[in-house]
Amino acid sequence: HKIMAVTPGSIAEELELEPGDVLLTIDGEELEDIFDYHYMIQDDHLTLLVRKQDGEDWEYDIEKNYYDDLGIVFYNGLMDDYKSCTNQCVFCFIDQMPPGMRDTLYFKDDDSRLSFLQGNYITLTNMKESDIDRIIRLHLSPINISVHTTNPELRCRMLHNRFAGSSLSMIRRLYEAQTEMNSQIVLCKG
Repeated sequence: HKIMAVTPGSIAEELELEPGDVLLTIDGEELEDIFDYHYMIQDDHLTLLVRKQDGEDWEYDIEKNYYDDLGIVFYNGLMDDYKSCTNQCVFCFIDQMPPGMRDTLYFKDDDSRLSFLQGNYITLTNMKESDIDRIIRLHLSPINISVHTTNPELRCRMLHNRFAGSSLSMIRRLYEAQTEMNSQIVLCKG
């Protein structure tokens, strides 16, 4: 994950990390996204593997206070690509937007990480069981979910996604793991 900036006075500045350096691993583990990063730096001893701009890999052993931030800023706030919605919902408000507005208004977000960070609502249809496991393991809560219907066949039809009915079992798993969920009810005439 490419470093965009280093916070002045931070541990990263002490280590002489620079914009353009790439964080490869923490304690030998690759990072998927910003959640892994924040989860993995919550320790008093860390080993970072960083690829410097000249291509050389440097290993840093760090001793710090448990909750100290390293002071690394990444190019993408999630350190990963945003996940977009693949449904073709009959009621999609984004599909109903007029043309000519700013590009970000046309992005069909369906990313559970943005649900946690920004309060966005998701359908759960692009998630795998491993994504649900990760939400439970990292205690990411609350998760905001659009509940279109609790009828699996109708949900598949409304979202134009043959797998949409299986998302309801994910809600059950989150409930059993005591993950706080907010829901919005989508009402459609008829």
